Amino acid sequence: MRRAIIHIGMPRTGSTSLQLVLATLRPRLAEAGLLYPNLAPEGARSGADVNHQVLGEALDGRRPKAERRTMLARLDRALADTDADTVILSYEDFSVQRPSFGVPRTLSEVFARRGFAMEVVMAVKPPFEFLNSAYAHRAQLVKEPRTFREYARAHRRSGRLDYRALIAPWARATDGAVTAVPLRDARSDATLVERFVAALGLAGRLGPMMDAAVLGTVTNRSSGPLAVEASRRLRSLRVHRQVDGHPRRIGHVLDQAAWSRGLDPEPFRGDAPELAEELADRFAATCARFAELAWGLPWDRVVAAAPARAPNEWAGRPIPAETEAQIALLMRETMCRFDFRRPPAWRRVPAECVERATLGAARLAGFESRWRVS
Repeated sequence: MRRAIIHIGMPRTGSTSLQLVLATLRPRLAEAGLLYPNLAPEGARSGADVNHQVLGEALDGRRPKAERRTMLARLDRALADTDADTVILSYEDFSVQRPSFGVPRTLSEVFARRGFAMEVVMAVKPPFEFLNSAYAHRAQLVKEPRTFREYARAHRRSGRLDYRALIAPWARATDGAVTAVPLRDARSDATLVERFVAALGLAGRLGPMMDAAVLGTVTNRSSGPLAVEASRRLRSLRVHRQVDGHPRRIGHVLDQAAWSRGLDPEPFRGDAPELAEELADRFAATCARFAELAWGLPWDRVVAAAPARAPNEWAGRPIPAETEAQIALLMRETMCRFDFRRPPAWRRVPAECVERATLGAARLAGFESRWRVS
């Protein structure tokens, strides 16, 4: 049978870099017997053709049922029309969708009808690092008023850190055809894109199309400590309620304001060392089971930890006057860029309390994470 490779994530593990490479090479893939289908509907947002998010959201119930049928039909047509012997789909949130949606089984059946055997590839990194990246990402979305320690404590039992459980429904749907790629590999110095291609056995086909620049593709640079602290403060000012469009626009302006001045050369590193040890212990067993399934090797033999560096988070610690001025500069430039108004405290506090209460009730009801493992 032909191959159907589903890249399922995880989030914050270089997914966008791989997707950008595949989308860029899309016009040439047919000559190598590969298909990275463009499933974006007409009129979709810019960049929707880079990955398969629309399909993923249709399958997990975030889009109307009619779109689910439409997207599955679009995928089926792409499979029926191609002569390629290998098809690749990529969406980083496939890995954290709730099993009750039956997404792995649904996709497996679609592929099987067209003569494709499905397999999955998943990228991973240590759980504490995943939480650190998730927190920095929330800062880019201006969603996080808490310190990293507060955030990590709230999520230290999250099912999104149980990699063996996340891969289980996909392993069942593919009869164990699972490939895993660590964000940093203890066995190799090759780039992430290069290791993805090699792990999938596609180096011979894709290699001639990729020069050193393509192999070294890195996108979605993580925010640094100054931008994260500025984002926390902007969140407390509730500017996320004043922006038109996606709040990520605010985070992008913050990041560029910092990077254009040579600030934030290193990514954010949260300050909660005691939780790093706790998470390593709590998830050691499931990481070991995941490693046995994916590599037949111990986790630490394959997954390299990030280089040891001190936390650089500014929340909850004394801030030098020069650093305080830099944070204020980032906030001021962002406020001016969007013409944000600074609401009075008497209005912010009640509104924040109401919003927190509403979000808390939504979490208790399962509304906020109804589509994903929480």
